[in-house]
Amino acid sequence: MARRIFVRQNNGEISNHWKYTGAEANTMNVTAAVFGCTGFVGRYVNASCTFHRYTLIDPYRHRSGIGGGIRSVKHLGDGTFGQHFPTDYELDKEFVVKAILEKVDNVFNAVGMWQEPTVYEHSQSWYSMESVNVEWPRMLARWCREMGINRFVHCSMVGADVNSKSKVLRQKALAEQAVLEEFPRATIIRGTDMFGEDDWTYTRYLKAQHYWKVTPVPNKGFRIHQPLFGGDFAEACTRAIELDHTEGRIAELGGPVRFTTNDYLRWVAECNGQYHLVAPLPKWVWKPMVWFNERMPLKKGLIIGSRAPSWNQDWLERQYIDNVAMPEKNPDLLDWEDFGIAREDLYRLEEKYFIPVQIWSKEHIYMEHARYL
Repeated sequence: MARRIFVRQNNGEISNHWKYTGAEANTMNVTAAVFGCTGFVGRYVNASCTFHRYTLIDPYRHRSGIGGGIRSVKHLGDGTFGQHFPTDYELDKEFVVKAILEKVDNVFNAVGMWQEPTVYEHSQSWYSMESVNVEWPRMLARWCREMGINRFVHCSMVGADVNSKSKVLRQKALAEQAVLEEFPRATIIRGTDMFGEDDWTYTRYLKAQHYWKVTPVPNKGFRIHQPLFGGDFAEACTRAIELDHTEGRIAELGGPVRFTTNDYLRWVAECNGQYHLVAPLPKWVWKPMVWFNERMPLKKGLIIGSRAPSWNQDWLERQYIDNVAMPEKNPDLLDWEDFGIAREDLYRLEEKYFIPVQIWSKEHIYMEHARYL
């Protein structure tokens, strides 16, 4: 029997009721907390758990920024599929986090950071990259063990290596070690760069191609990508808590297709009606560009709120590392088949990325279809 949900709303009142009549019959008595539910990956994990009819606590931080609001993940929790109970928390408040953990049986950690906040937030952030990417997973795994959590799923990145030139990939590897030390039965799921309607990876190329016309590319555009749809990654995370053979294992998941940066830009140009013009720039030219991009006044909140730059120094280092999932190299790594997901059922980039591509197109197909009739 799953634990009953009791959370405190923003007005201070205790909420332990189901939102709609009959909703309790629609849930599976599986309770979970999705930390990082307001982020890109966390929103997909939250939605996938909802469609599996889980009962969820959605912890969110008030300081997570304009795009980190909880409102974007509340629209699914109407009682038709699953339940949502939003509640605020903070990373360093052990009593608050444990108050959340005592109400659930399973925990997902999708909290992460790819840029030092002190660079673009005038040192207003409370936490550094290491504290968010390494120390937070360690503390959460320890608290989950102390509170008797059944299953713990930690989201990581393909390419995580303590010897990597990328700061993020080094920290992701350290986080994996810390999680398994504190919670040996945890499931760690690595994913390649993900795409979706609001991603911060492949959409940046669309914007650059639309405004700059000539797109600068590092590594001569030879980096190999294996784009993964965020919903497919979230489905594997959701199924992990139901599968006993995933305990204490690491999964490495990638999309169904591999291509280079040049291939991607060529396809996007054809979809958008743009010219396929690229400018391969050497690394020494990129370094001052991304350094300045991290410190642009607009990103420091000169006009609107501060926001993390997507093309930063660590992003540049990752462009010289192929983003490819290769679970076949290590028999201990889990693959899609271990989660009951057929590789043929994975979404391809051209199937799910059609609308975001058209947003940056030269002529919108839905608005311009009658121009030449």
